[in-house]
Amino acid sequence: MKQFRDRCAVITGGGGLLGRAMALRFAREGMKVVVSDSNADSATAAAAEVRAAGGEAIAIAADVTSLDSMAALAAGAVAAYGGVHLLCNNAGIAVLKPFAEQTPADWQQVLGVQLNGVLNGIHAFLPILLAQGGDCHVVNTSSMSGVGLAEMRQLNAPYVTAKFAVVGLSEVMAASMADKGLGVSVLCPGFTVQDPAAITDAMYQMPSAAWYKHNLLNPAQVAEEVYHGVRENRLFIFPHRAGREEVVRHFEKIMAGFDQAEKTSPPLG
Repeated sequence: MKQFRDRCAVITGGGGLLGRAMALRFAREGMKVVVSDSNADSATAAAAEVRAAGGEAIAIAADVTSLDSMAALAAGAVAAYGGVHLLCNNAGIAVLKPFAEQTPADWQQVLGVQLNGVLNGIHAFLPILLAQGGDCHVVNTSSMSGVGLAEMRQLNAPYVTAKFAVVGLSEVMAASMADKGLGVSVLCPGFTVQDPAAITDAMYQMPSAAWYKHNLLNPAQVAEEVYHGVRENRLFIFPHRAGREEVVRHFEKIMAGFDQAEKTSPPLG
């Protein structure tokens, strides 16, 4: 995406740490921002923060688990700013429990936001984005949980499952949209906190958090990487550099499966 000024960005989960930071960052580029969140007060506060920083923003509450709600969000954005050029499917939720204690309701709750929420955003906004003739972009928020070592996240199984799915969805979508002028990125941040200096050792209890102990980023730093990823049309946006080694180790485990097959099984095909 090359043009930002006077164009519209819609950010779901916009009342949270990362959503708010992205709203502020794209507003700095002159974009008109629609901040959306299931919590209307959080969306309103984030939009007010954007305006206080000199940007233009409105708040629209929406439930990403509802396609009707997302369609209303899309219609509201078009009514306010005449179109939508950047969509950030960023809403998220997690339920932290041991795997055997995760209930069907827990799985449905997390997948409803983390995976179906992304799909609903795509269904609601894709016709608008494609009708604008190119130079538009979609950012789907996944996580290092979607490309890294799942065994470090045993308390977060529904979240990990959804984040892996969002990566696959984004890769297929990017290839499908490449000739239509619509860029697609999948954002995969690691451990992101408001104030890295305030984090204590007690907050590294999950191995996945401890992995990023020396690579903590605040939301503004992640949002800066998102801006560059959109501008450069990156498929993967990796703000946390410590994630490289985690991905390498993940794929080493996959390749080990091929090694085991070649050693113990006769050739097939």
